[in-house]
Amino acid sequence: MEPVKLQDGATPANDPRDLPAGEGAAAPRRSWRRRLGMFAACFVVYLAVLEGFLAVPQFNDIVQIRPASALGPVLGLFFGLPGVFGCATANLVSDILHEGATPFMLAGYFMIQIMYNGLPRWVWYLVNARSPRPYPRFDSASKTALYMALVLVDSVCVNLAVYLFVGAPPESGPSFAARGLNNVWMLLYIGLPLLYALERSPLMPNPPRWIHIPYRNIKKANLTQRFVIWFVIASALLMLLVSVLVIAFASGDEESFQTVVHTMFHEAAILMVPIFLPMFVFLHILERRFTRPIEVLALDQRTFIERMESDVEQGRRDMRIAVDERGTKPRYEIAELYESTNKMRRDMVGFIERLYNVTAERQRTATELDVAKQIQMSAVPHDFDSLTERFALDIAGFMRPAREVGGDFYDVFEVGERGVAFVIGDVSGKGVPAALFMMRAQSLLRQYLLETDDLGTAFTLANRQLCERNDAMLFVTAFACVVDTETGEVRYANAGHNPPVLKQNGKLSYLACRPGLVLGAMDVVKYREGSFMCSPGDGLFLYTDGVSEAANAAEELYGEERLLETLARTDAPGGEGATVGAGVQAPDVAAAAGAAAASSTQTAVKSLVASVDAFAGEAPQADDITMLAFRWNLPVQRLTLPADDAELDSLFAFLEPICEGEGRTPKMMAQMMLVCEEVFVNICHYGFPDGQPRLPVDIEAAVDERAGCLHLVFSDQGIAYDPLSHNAKKVDPADEQRKGGLGILLMRKYMDDLRYTRADGRNILRMTKRFV
Repeated sequence: MEPVKLQDGATPANDPRDLPAGEGAAAPRRSWRRRLGMFAACFVVYLAVLEGFLAVPQFNDIVQIRPASALGPVLGLFFGLPGVFGCATANLVSDILHEGATPFMLAGYFMIQIMYNGLPRWVWYLVNARSPRPYPRFDSASKTALYMALVLVDSVCVNLAVYLFVGAPPESGPSFAARGLNNVWMLLYIGLPLLYALERSPLMPNPPRWIHIPYRNIKKANLTQRFVIWFVIASALLMLLVSVLVIAFASGDEESFQTVVHTMFHEAAILMVPIFLPMFVFLHILERRFTRPIEVLALDQRTFIERMESDVEQGRRDMRIAVDERGTKPRYEIAELYESTNKMRRDMVGFIERLYNVTAERQRTATELDVAKQIQMSAVPHDFDSLTERFALDIAGFMRPAREVGGDFYDVFEVGERGVAFVIGDVSGKGVPAALFMMRAQSLLRQYLLETDDLGTAFTLANRQLCERNDAMLFVTAFACVVDTETGEVRYANAGHNPPVLKQNGKLSYLACRPGLVLGAMDVVKYREGSFMCSPGDGLFLYTDGVSEAANAAEELYGEERLLETLARTDAPGGEGATVGAGVQAPDVAAAAGAAAASSTQTAVKSLVASVDAFAGEAPQADDITMLAFRWNLPVQRLTLPADDAELDSLFAFLEPICEGEGRTPKMMAQMMLVCEEVFVNICHYGFPDGQPRLPVDIEAAVDERAGCLHLVFSDQGIAYDPLSHNAKKVDPADEQRKGGLGILLMRKYMDDLRYTRADGRNILRMTKRFV
């Protein structure tokens, strides 16, 4: 684990308070290792450069070209004491190798070298002690000027110290001046690029202990720094070029290399003031009025969104750019840019506040709509177990609003002791208004269906109530039916709703019913009730137009034909029932009945939902989707016999196990056998006149143990004849016409309910016998 950093690049050497427990002793060791590594690196680099140039005869002590002079102050400024002492030690080693001086002289040179290496570091950090950016980084004209001033002062001080220490005669002054100018130019031409490279390296500076500002290794130069670097480079190159030109035109061919170098040093010194001084003045003006304002704007823009979010939450609105930060004084187009930015921020803050308020309102509305959705979904029943157990009904319901709340609804509830009501509706429009109107319509329909026996009257009364105070001009389509779970009679009323799908006698078709006018449109409308008989295994599938009018991406509608086909495929495994021939035993009949009931209403609803979703694909749901289905789900046993009275034994074998059980007496069995014999024989004798094919007769039987009823259905394809329309009386045995008098008398005497219908070319006679 690395030591805790006080600054980027600085680590606490002797302060265990900033270290994890147990690391107080290890931290100084690691710090000293780092310092020794810096010392060794600076020592090696300085000695290699110094010895490398001393090995070249042209760069000897007389010529005074020493690039190593730039390394000590720069490495000392960046790495601190390891850089100061590392370079000074390397210089001492070189003096020992080449000077042959006394130990006293070597010690003096060593101390002077330490002063030369350390003076820029201490002065730099003293000047920048309170600066927010104290580290050596040329990101302003003032810091670059400070570096140039430190270069001059350091060079003057070190040469003065050497001059006084060695006690040199006055005639050696030009040599000392050349040495001082070498230090200046090397710190300019080598020191500046070296510091710029160190700044962008992964290395970290080692500041004095009084600097506590974290160091940030910013490798990307800002706008001001780029201007400073390019101007310094251009000025230094210009000064060098002018010096070379002056020497080239003013000196003769007999000039020595030493003379040329010294002349170049002096020419550069003369040109330094007229070149660098205007450059720094220009950079200072450029920085304060252009580059620094642009940097402040860029930095402020990066943090603007964060500050704006917190300020808006705390009620602050002042998001202006800090114009006076770091002495920035934007002028001209920059000032206009500041003003336009401030205006944009004020407008943005206002817009964010409005958006925040709108979003908060939307969130509140969404929460309320979520609660409304839960209330609406709880208003429709989902658990039908009690009805299934009590009335042998298979029920399934599904509702999915197109929005948070919708205008569709369905309801299932008990009516009387043996009736179950099924209601479905679709309110015009969507959203909250439709949902409110839907709740009202559902409540009124439930109320009047419970209070009145006639569904037409219930619809009429509910319509009058819905027309009152209906300023929004909403209306609702509705279909309601009440199933008598003992007799199978289904009474219904329709108010402009889609006709439901009827499953009857194993076939699927749309119920033929008058649509009527929608509820809530006109209060003078009167509705009528219709009815049909439902055998065990039959049922209705109710739906809203969100199913049949579901559209795909190509704007094609799902359609009622596809709906009917989907339900037919779902119902195919058990919808056709099992055909049982003569002589089939009762257990086989029961197995066939179980297979017929395999397809439940829940399966049908799920299959249709999946089919609609697959058809719509990625297209958005445009309308609410609601389905409600029920089936009178008594176990049905079926038998098919030829129209021949010789099959009476097969009929009796079929009925005998059905007539056995709790509450069914031998007397009741004899009565049932007698009635069924009369019906079957009459069909065989009179249903198929001469020349007409004698088609089979279908018999269905179901026992409702809960209600204590036995249901029988005889279905044949003979000539149309309604035995219940005949006035029963004694029958003359000599009468050859089919009057059915005795059979009708027996049916009315021994049966509790009789129903006759003619459908699809078939005579359908339904009989119910109570045995409780």
